[in-house]
Amino acid sequence: MKRLSVVLIFILLLPIGVVLSPANAGETVLIINPLKEVINAVPGETVTIPFQIKNLGNDTLRNVTVYVTGPAEGFIYQTKLIRVPVPPNGTLNESLSIKVLLISAGVYNLTIVARAGSVYTQAPVKIRVGILSDYSIDVEVGKEYLYGHDVGIRLIVKSKSNGVLLGTVGYSISRDGVRLIENENSTYIQAGGQWERNITLHRPEIGNYTVALWANLGGKFKKVTKTFRVYQRKLSYRAFFRNGAITVIVYNSSGGVPGIKVTINGVEFTTDESGKVSYAVDTPGTYEVVLDLDGKIVTTFVEVKRLFISYQQRNSTLIVKVVDSTGLPVPNVTLSASGPLGKDYAVTNSSGLATVNLNKTGYGTLIVSAQSDDYIGAQAVLQAVRPVRPSPTTSSTTKSETISNQTYAIPPSTTGEEKTGNDLTALILIASGLILAGTSYLAFATPSFHEETLDRYYFAKVKAPRLRPLHYHFERPVSAREVRVTKGKARIEDGRIIWEVELEPGEEAQLQAVLG
Repeated sequence: MKRLSVVLIFILLLPIGVVLSPANAGETVLIINPLKEVINAVPGETVTIPFQIKNLGNDTLRNVTVYVTGPAEGFIYQTKLIRVPVPPNGTLNESLSIKVLLISAGVYNLTIVARAGSVYTQAPVKIRVGILSDYSIDVEVGKEYLYGHDVGIRLIVKSKSNGVLLGTVGYSISRDGVRLIENENSTYIQAGGQWERNITLHRPEIGNYTVALWANLGGKFKKVTKTFRVYQRKLSYRAFFRNGAITVIVYNSSGGVPGIKVTINGVEFTTDESGKVSYAVDTPGTYEVVLDLDGKIVTTFVEVKRLFISYQQRNSTLIVKVVDSTGLPVPNVTLSASGPLGKDYAVTNSSGLATVNLNKTGYGTLIVSAQSDDYIGAQAVLQAVRPVRPSPTTSSTTKSETISNQTYAIPPSTTGEEKTGNDLTALILIASGLILAGTSYLAFATPSFHEETLDRYYFAKVKAPRLRPLHYHFERPVSAREVRVTKGKARIEDGRIIWEVELEPGEEAQLQAVLG
């Protein structure tokens, strides 16, 4: 009978959560009671659990820790330290908060625990989670896009419900008020899931765009709109060869424009912060430059020419002529001549001519260099011969020297007293007139043709006579992989270059081929 009484007392104490300290049995008794057995909540809500602490022992309780345990997921639990003393036979009312996350509807069993030192007690509490129907919608797109680029749009409907959402989702895209795309479909979204669409507009036209997304799910209608702009800048450019490099500059009213794609003979570049691209070259030829100006593709060509030096010594003067790869004289070219004694400098005139003082450079081996910012430079190594002073008794004769296929006459020396007869002078004048007339006829009535091979390039130039037009047919057995002409039509056929061109009197045309 005594044992039965003890068992009954234990059973009566258990529901109210009495736990005795093993070390202080019979001295300290702590009890916690929830003031609500069932608490209603929905996902996203923070609820409060009120409780009461009782001290049934003989000592005052201090620093009581209270917390809640339960499922590891779906709730965020609070822990509280109660510093207010609870005297013997005293009570204290307090509360804890719980954050309800996105979990399924239902009843969840939790436990509220109180601990003071080695003494603790606990009691059950229930959370009834109801059904929540909610969601969010959003459109992810930038504000501005340059013309010529793709535009990516992301549409998102995200469930905040703890059950399945049923309904419809639709979207539309318009440009300047004109509907381009529209779509709406029935759908469902699982609890905590999302509906998503990724749309790519490929190189859309310039204009103002509006993207609308709407949904009617779980009886709730929501809509969101976003706008963006596709624009094109007013860009200008310059492409030229200078100082050994092809330079491309892209700019607008604000200055240089960075980030512009530029391709030079198939090599890709991007303009730097100042809007520039620089491509070093050391081979003459025609270089293709392609620019992507905010979606507008522009193609241009840069002609890179090389300087060529011809020279002639006239006594103590070296006459130098500088022409380009087409044979035209080049003015303002800086010449430097280095010889045994030193250097001399000169600048070509409008005819491409300049003179070097051999008394400054000395005679023997000379190195003549031609430099220009707009051309690939040239260099020549030559031998300068010290002139022989004529004997006082030696008669002088008229001399002629050739510079670049042109004849320059040097007047006869006046030393001595030798006289030429009038008949000889007349004969010379008549012969000179005949030669001049003949050469003038050839220059005015016959065409001229020039061809040249430099590294991997082949050049040809034809010029019509000044007195008549020219129909020119050109064929050469040249192994080429590409050919360009300034006039007429050219093609590569059976290992030959064939060029047909019609020229007006005095007109010229050029051909350039890339050897392969």
